[in-house]
Amino acid sequence: MTNTHSDTDTDTVLSFGEITNECTCTYYDADTDEYLPTNDCFGDCWEDSVYFFGLCTEELRNANESGAWQVDDLKLWNGNVSGYFTATDVIGIIRGMTVNSSWIMRYQVYADRVEYSLSHHDAPMGSASVLRIADCEEIDGWV
Repeated sequence: MTNTHSDTDTDTVLSFGEITNECTCTYYDADTDEYLPTNDCFGDCWEDSVYFFGLCTEELRNANESGAWQVDDLKLWNGNVSGYFTATDVIGIIRGMTVNSSWIMRYQVYADRVEYSLSHHDAPMGSASVLRIADCEEIDGWV
């Protein structure tokens, strides 16, 4: 699910949505009142979700000339961590924002950042994480 509108205020949500690295393909069976597996997938599967996330973050990505990103307060097994990564494509940015396991990310895009909650096995209730363009003065020598 993704919604967008145009605004340049850094405190105004430009778009929001949800993305997961797993696609659940189910259908509702009225006889059993359950969702059952199916080969047909409806909804936001990986390729569609990546595409929509890319649309939502296009202006922010275009504003990042260095490709250096900062993530703050990503909740992991050993607490909240922050760090830097480089990526120029949408999938690379998503990898830098997430963990190497199953996850669901609910995000809000602003003019200067993405605020998101990442739910995964070490943080089932999610996190209060932020992706922003890295300040190259802070990371001079890192990139």
